[in-house]
Amino acid sequence: MATVREAGAARTRARLIEAGTALFAEHGFAEVTTARVCAAAGVTRGALYHHFGNMAGLMEACFAAVDHGVVDTLSAHALSGSPVERVHAVSHTFVDQLADQTVRQILFVEAPAALGWARWREIDGGRSLGLVKNLLVAAHEQGELIARHNPKVLAHLLLGGLNELAMFVAASRSREKALAAAHAELSAVLDGMFRQPR
Repeated sequence: MATVREAGAARTRARLIEAGTALFAEHGFAEVTTARVCAAAGVTRGALYHHFGNMAGLMEACFAAVDHGVVDTLSAHALSGSPVERVHAVSHTFVDQLADQTVRQILFVEAPAALGWARWREIDGGRSLGLVKNLLVAAHEQGELIARHNPKVLAHLLLGGLNELAMFVAASRSREKALAAAHAELSAVLDGMFRQPR
C-alpha cells in the first residue's frame, strides 16, 4: 500500500514540476499563480504546498530538473575524444542548449530572479563546475593546455563566461544571430586556451 501511495505522490510531484516549468518559462515566475499551476497539473493547492511548501519551492524543483537535464546532456558529450575536443564539445553543446526557450528562461532568467544567485548555485551543486574542471585538468595533464593556465581557476572563468553567454542570448532579440555570435566568440576563446597542433 505504501508503494502505491509513494508512486502516486511521485506522479503528482512530477506533474507539478512539468506544469510549473512550462508556465514559468512562458509567462515568468512573478506572473504565475498557485491556482494556475494546480489547474495545469490537475492537482489541488494542498498537493503543491505538501510537496514544495510554496511557489519558490516549486521553482527550485523546476530549476533542478532543467539544470540536471542540461548537465546530463553535457556530460554525454564529455565521454569521447581528446580533452581539448571534449572541452570544445561540451562548451558548444551548452550554447546549443540555449536555443531551447525553457532552458534559457528557467536557468538564466526566472530562477535567478526568483531564488537569487546564491541559491541558484547551491541547487546546481557544483555539477557544472566539476564537469568543466575535470576536462581542463585532463587537458593540463596531457600537456594540451597552455602552461600558464591553472586549470582549476580557469574552470571558474570558463563557466562564468558560459553563464554570461547564456544571459547574452536570453536578452537578445534575434536568437539565431546571438547564438551564431556566441559560438564564434567561444571558439576563439577556446582556441586561445590550448596548444595548437604542430
